[in-house]
Amino acid sequence: MYATPRAGVGLAASGQLRGVLHDLDSETLARQLARDLSDTPAGRIPGHGSQAGAMEDIIRRSLELVRNWLLSGQEPGGDVLSDLYEAAREAARHGLAAEDAIRACCGAARAVPSSVTEAGLPEDGAWPPPHLEVPWAFLDIALTTVTRAFADQRDLPSADGDSRAATLFARICARSATTIEDLDRAERLGFELAGPHCPFVAAIDGGSAAAHAGLAARLRSAGALACTQGHRVAGLTGPGFDWAGFLDDSTLILAAESATGAAGLAEAVGNLHDLVTLAGRAGRRGRIRADDFLTELMLANSPQLAEDIVRRVLGRLDAEDPSGTLSQTLRCLAAHGFNRTAAAAALPAHRNTLLYRINRIEKLTGLDLDRHAHRELARLAVVWRDTTGGDTLARPE
Repeated sequence: MYATPRAGVGLAASGQLRGVLHDLDSETLARQLARDLSDTPAGRIPGHGSQAGAMEDIIRRSLELVRNWLLSGQEPGGDVLSDLYEAAREAARHGLAAEDAIRACCGAARAVPSSVTEAGLPEDGAWPPPHLEVPWAFLDIALTTVTRAFADQRDLPSADGDSRAATLFARICARSATTIEDLDRAERLGFELAGPHCPFVAAIDGGSAAAHAGLAARLRSAGALACTQGHRVAGLTGPGFDWAGFLDDSTLILAAESATGAAGLAEAVGNLHDLVTLAGRAGRRGRIRADDFLTELMLANSPQLAEDIVRRVLGRLDAEDPSGTLSQTLRCLAAHGFNRTAAAAALPAHRNTLLYRINRIEKLTGLDLDRHAHRELARLAVVWRDTTGGDTLARPE
């Protein structure tokens, strides 16, 4: 079905189509689409248990299904579709709505032909017809698969009012004009829509989706606007909300802001998501404040600058030393305040070996690690690399 190439289509165009499809970066495209399709604010630091991650997984699998269908000319079989089915069930467990999962599939179906079109027309002036037909055929299959997955997941414990709260929360963060439906949602939830509002994000360490649904329900009963976002709960409270009873749970991670104006809500919630991610990685529990991870949050708020710093400091080290010895040495130095004795003991390495590595690091990067400004630049590079998924070295006590 929809084989490539088809009769009447030039071999050059078919070959160019295959080249474009082989070069398609599904990982990067999935991340971008997930951000574009998200209705609620999300953090910029990769973390476990987010709805954005569940949506990204559906998009990634959908992109691969469409691409492989175009390349092989074969409609995907049941064994292949089972991956999309499981991704959809996982999304349901994370509290993603079925319509959002379907939006993810639609986004992927549009993205593949868009990527082909952006590559420019082939020499004969036309792409093979399948690149237009396959995405639509995929949507028929995806709709059935996702609908069945969500239906099969209906036994997932859910909190009453969670969907209503999620819709209202997204609309408030998006600064949408208040509608009669919004007023009705707020009244049903017992939430004061007029504000002022204090945003929060909370997570239960090791908690299931059901546990987070239960937490959201308890928060709503206490007067908060709370909805599950995967293995997290996010929402808004009034300024006088009492968190004491919830913080009695030693597994709770809570990041909460003071009253925030409507214009700053989305950014504040994104920062709180990042704060919960950082706290979870560091093994922190209880109420977490921005001061605890100020450097990481500042870098997350300037991601392009952060990446430039990483390339400036660690790019040459990665290129010239694939073993990672030099970058690990710099990480250890930064973690120990550039105290060479402490770093040599932690690696472990002979002091002369450490001095040799420092000389190589300085030669490759152009840094002078005796200068405070250059040390700070190196520290920022290491912090951001670790924040976004590098090998983390334990900080000294």
